[in-house]
Amino acid sequence: MFQPQLEFQQKLEEEEEEEEEDELMFEEDSVLSEEEEEEKCRRNWVLFELELLICKTRKMIGNMTMAGGKVLLTGLLGITGIVFPSLSSLLYLLCFQVLCTCWAWSGQVPTLLFRCVSVMSLVYSSSHFLLVYCYQLPSLQEAWPPNSTSASVMGLVSVVSVDCAAPWSMQVNTDLYWFHFCSPLMLLLLYNTVAALWRNQVIDEVTGDITAERRRELWRRAHDRSPDPVCPRSDGSLCSVDTLETCVFEEEEWEEEEEVRRRGEESAASMAFGFLLKQSYICALIAMMAWSVTYVSWLTCILLLWSCVLWMMRERRKYTLMSSPWLVAYGNLLVILQYVYSFPPVEGVPGLFPRKDDPCRELASKVRLRLLLLLPLACTVPLRKPYSVLRPISCSYSSSPLKEQRADEHLQDKKQEELSYEELLLLQGGGGVRMEALVAVVTRMFIKYWIYVCGTMFFFVSFEGEMVLYKVIYMVMFLCCVALYQLNYERWRALLRGFWVAVVVYSMLVLILVYTFQFPSSPHLWSYYTGLSTHRLEDVGLEKFTVPVLFTKIFIPAAFLLVCIVHLHYFHEPFLLLTDLKTVEGALSLCRLVHSEGSLYDLSLGGSPELLKEDEKREGERGTEEDKKKTWIKGEEKEEQEIYPFLISWRLVVDRLSVLFLQLLLSLQHLQHLLWWFLELHIVKIVSSYIIWVSVKEVCVLNLLFVLCVAVALPCRRWRPLLSGVCTVWTCVLTVCKMLYQLNVVQPIRYSSNCTTVTMETLTGNLFFTDLSHSVLYSGPVDPAQWVGLRKTDGKLLYYLKYNLMMLALLAFEVTVYRHQELYRLRHDQVPPSTRTLFHDITRRQLDDSLMSCVKYFLNYFFYKFGLETCFLLAVNVIGQRMDLFAACQALGLITVLSQRSRKRISSVWPKYCYFLSGLLCFQYLVCIGFPPATCKDYPWRPPSSNVDSNVVKWLFLPDHLTPPNPLFLLYDFMLLLGASLQLQVFEEELEASVQLLAGDNCDTVPDFMMSYLDMMKVIIFCYMFWFVLTVIFITGTTRISIFCMGYLVACFYFLLVGGDLLLKPVRSILLYWDCLIGYNVFVITMKNILSILACGFIKSLVLNHCWLIQLFSLACTIKGYTKPEQQSSKQCELPSDEAGIIWDGVCFCFLLLQRRVFRSNYFLFVVLDLQHTQLLASRLNQMNFSTFYNSTIHLADAFIQSDVHQRVSTTQAGI
Repeated sequence: MFQPQLEFQQKLEEEEEEEEEDELMFEEDSVLSEEEEEEKCRRNWVLFELELLICKTRKMIGNMTMAGGKVLLTGLLGITGIVFPSLSSLLYLLCFQVLCTCWAWSGQVPTLLFRCVSVMSLVYSSSHFLLVYCYQLPSLQEAWPPNSTSASVMGLVSVVSVDCAAPWSMQVNTDLYWFHFCSPLMLLLLYNTVAALWRNQVIDEVTGDITAERRRELWRRAHDRSPDPVCPRSDGSLCSVDTLETCVFEEEEWEEEEEVRRRGEESAASMAFGFLLKQSYICALIAMMAWSVTYVSWLTCILLLWSCVLWMMRERRKYTLMSSPWLVAYGNLLVILQYVYSFPPVEGVPGLFPRKDDPCRELASKVRLRLLLLLPLACTVPLRKPYSVLRPISCSYSSSPLKEQRADEHLQDKKQEELSYEELLLLQGGGGVRMEALVAVVTRMFIKYWIYVCGTMFFFVSFEGEMVLYKVIYMVMFLCCVALYQLNYERWRALLRGFWVAVVVYSMLVLILVYTFQFPSSPHLWSYYTGLSTHRLEDVGLEKFTVPVLFTKIFIPAAFLLVCIVHLHYFHEPFLLLTDLKTVEGALSLCRLVHSEGSLYDLSLGGSPELLKEDEKREGERGTEEDKKKTWIKGEEKEEQEIYPFLISWRLVVDRLSVLFLQLLLSLQHLQHLLWWFLELHIVKIVSSYIIWVSVKEVCVLNLLFVLCVAVALPCRRWRPLLSGVCTVWTCVLTVCKMLYQLNVVQPIRYSSNCTTVTMETLTGNLFFTDLSHSVLYSGPVDPAQWVGLRKTDGKLLYYLKYNLMMLALLAFEVTVYRHQELYRLRHDQVPPSTRTLFHDITRRQLDDSLMSCVKYFLNYFFYKFGLETCFLLAVNVIGQRMDLFAACQALGLITVLSQRSRKRISSVWPKYCYFLSGLLCFQYLVCIGFPPATCKDYPWRPPSSNVDSNVVKWLFLPDHLTPPNPLFLLYDFMLLLGASLQLQVFEEELEASVQLLAGDNCDTVPDFMMSYLDMMKVIIFCYMFWFVLTVIFITGTTRISIFCMGYLVACFYFLLVGGDLLLKPVRSILLYWDCLIGYNVFVITMKNILSILACGFIKSLVLNHCWLIQLFSLACTIKGYTKPEQQSSKQCELPSDEAGIIWDGVCFCFLLLQRRVFRSNYFLFVVLDLQHTQLLASRLNQMNFSTFYNSTIHLADAFIQSDVHQRVSTTQAGI
């Protein structure tokens, strides 16, 4: 009974299994069908892309053929017209100008106009060629002679001549030029070209019309059709394809995607082309100037003025485009007039249309320049078209407003989708901030440094070519600007705009005057109305130039004019805001873009914090719109997801590179701040050193004021700004005087003195005449301006003025450094530091921390601690380098200062010492200047008044025309004055409590550093420096054999004998002995300096009569420039071959000062304490040793006595 039921269940199970198998097979078939459909879609897409590429290629080739034919025809018309100017060829030039002007005016040549020109060219060129050909017949030439006016105007020439007796032979006319032969060939070429184009024109035009019309119809049908499913038809064919003309997919989504891609490509290309086209007005302005300079005339002068006025406009592009129609018309008029005046029988007009033997080249050049004038007119085409024409094509494809709106929204969404992953990385993300930062940095650089470009252009204008008056005026304007900048900053900023306007106006005036002077009648008119000769006009800068030279003369002022206008229009106002000391703005720091851990907080996520807030607002507004995106974007998102990892990794790479770049910028910023602070500390030293070096390099009366200002400004700090301004003004005056002296009107030969004729009779028969022949007075004509400081340079003016210009630059840079630091502190809310140091975090407390802290401390306060000793060494250096009378004065001054002994008393006399050095420097410079040689009066120590040896004159540092004093010695005096002035500042600052707190007192107490032996340098310096100095004294005493060196040896042996006990005495007693040794050292240096008058001035008589004196004091002249006696063969009195020990005296003086500073240091007290402890320990050890020896002796004595007693007792007992 249960068996039928079981069978029924089995059948049901089998049927279910079969159904499941059928379902699985159906699913497999559906998957296969979907894969096949996708494969068909891919194939259809490839075919569509290939067919679209073929259509675009065919279209491009067709357009190039049509455009190339039109351009070829237009070019041949122009060449045919200008190759041989004549009335018969004028029509070609007119057609060429009409076609070019129409293209520039409307953006294209009308088809009807082009057909008319083609027909006219075909008919007229053939007729013209037949006329030229027939004119070669002898009969026609006899009826219409070639030399007649009408034939010449028509351009009919006899190219070949035929002899009637021998008609088979023809002779070429050798009197003709090349363009006479090229004209018939160009006619023939024009005819064949027009005929070929006309033969193919109808087919191309019909095809082009059908293609354009068919394309519009297809696009209209495609956009009006309702959307179909995404999949193509089952038969695998395309939905709608026109294989002949164009290819369009029937489904709307693909069409829109293709439209987006096409518009993106076209927008990129059109943006690039549009940018170049917008800047084409610059080419037009340059072409106007080039036209006016190349072809000088009154008519082209209008072009020069026109271009200058347009350059001066702030919106020069706007006004250039506005005036472009008149500019093109004026250019056409100039070409036509030049063409008419190029006819063979027409005579040229001087100043307007000069006669040329080869007019073709000039016309070709003007036609090329005129083509550049068409570019601004072509830029006005979009401005003159109505708005409906300028709307994008995609907006007019759909006939429904709903579709139009939907297409626009889709395009915007598509662009936003692209921006969100690629362009957002560059615009809103890291790239956006980076681009903003880059643009800001570049703009700020232009604002800050463009004015330096303008200043550099002043030098190009002023020093190019020969010096003339208008260039001097340029330099006067520049120098006035620099002087006002240095003297009154606020007034300079207020007058800066007026200054640039004056420079622009003056540059235009120079351009006009130089240009108009090139006209033939201009020199005569200028000479007649001004009364100046041609040479005087050349000094002004008005002279005739050739075309290349004129181009240079015009181009440099024009370029300078352009640079100044750019600064005035674009950078002047931001520059004033940037350099305003009264306006304090928050400084933009790069730290805001970088995390402390080294990542970009905002760049990697999509922008700076400000940009992120704006992006959040935009996202909130677009939230509703993003929900309405279409479903077809999902397919694109699948493809984009495959690209995201690459973009994300690339974003991370860019992020890290940006961090490194910004960190590099931060490091450079810190280095820049440190460099500015370093310049603020030492700019005074740099400027004053350079001023003295320039003054010493060129000794003259005009440079005396520089020496006086520096000598007064160094010890008197309050007067430094005033004296710096005086130096600036005087540098400007000196520069202008030197430039004016280079004019041709100044002839030094006219007022030079010839002292040879005055003193020849007096010196005749004098034995010293040969010696004085090398003197300035008698070597040639004497120019009195050279004594003042002016001389001719023979075209090397910039090299001659480089020292003065560099001095002016340094003076301006000095005040720039101070104002930069002031502005920096105002914007960062900082105050000037109390001490002028490099490392503000290093004070006296950090001196004993580590070796690096010690090095930094001495970099900060070395001169504060050892400035006085440095000045003493500089004084010794002056004495050793000069060894003359003024060196003896320096030695006396050094002795006077050292006699004060204590630092407090030295500081009281130090200002007087500085004033003494200043006066000595100024007096020596006056001595170097001397009396003017133009007076033809020699000094009283020269023959015939006296007979003083030249070596004696040199040692006494007397002014002399034969052996003038060496001005380079003044550099050593200046270095001493500079050091003394800095030490005077130290004396003033060390009285301030803040300086004492940071730098420490020069008499401060210190902890016992001997408790630790880690710092071995201090141990060596303070414990063993004394013995090292004694070694230096010994070496100084043994370098030479003289009575002075014997004193060093005695002192050395004495201190070696009592050195240990001397260090244990009180410091005051030690300094008494040591000061005596220093006094002896200074005495030796002074005596060697004084005795140098014998070694350098009277060495000849000493060699002959007092050789013992040379041996006793080891006399030797160590200064170059003195004449030495010749060594005799017997060598009875041998002179020292090496130096007289002054170098070792200076070295010894240096170490003596250093050891004296060690004695006065509080560190030395712990050294003395350590020595006392050591001595006490040694004495206790001796006592212990003595007591031990005493006890042992007693024990030995007791033992000996006991043994002796025991022996005696034994002997007694044995005897008993």
